[in-house]
Amino acid sequence: MRAASFDRAEVIGKITDTFWENGFEATSIQVLEAATGLKRQSLYNAFGNKDAMFELALDHYDSIVSQRLLATLEQDDPGIALRDFFTAQAAILLDADKPSGCLVAGGQQELANRDAVLGRRMGGLIDQQHDGLVAAFERWQAAGRLAKEADPSTLAAIVMTQVRGQAVLGRSGRGVELVRRASHEVPKLFERYFA
Repeated sequence: MRAASFDRAEVIGKITDTFWENGFEATSIQVLEAATGLKRQSLYNAFGNKDAMFELALDHYDSIVSQRLLATLEQDDPGIALRDFFTAQAAILLDADKPSGCLVAGGQQELANRDAVLGRRMGGLIDQQHDGLVAAFERWQAAGRLAKEADPSTLAAIVMTQVRGQAVLGRSGRGVELVRRASHEVPKLFERYFA
């Protein structure tokens, strides 16, 4: 059997960007062939069917986007952490070298009610981000950096709704300025909870 004559990581990056740009349904095998330069059988042999390729894209997206966002929350100062979180979110959404919007937000809107397996996967990635936010708020509260009366779960829900709203707006050229402005102002809304 002949070894694959392509860079697997590079091709996964192209598959990710293709699903990110077009969504699941509009990304046909022909579209993936054009994006990667590989023929259908090579794609299937190396990565499995379309669903499997989408799952690989989600794993890749999680490593380059979701984990990057969650890493900003590891700081001790919640004000700086939230500022960095929203700045990183805006940078991802407004990066001219990447597709607009959010692969997970788009995938959830498209697949949540149509594909049980992929819908659960989308929900799992969103839950992972929410759980990371709750853990950060709880950690700051335990360290005395967040008011005792603050509810970490509610604060995480507020951040998540803002993040999801930015992700949808990031898909639209007209939403770019709104995302940019919100990324600077939203962290200030949490200052009253900081101790």
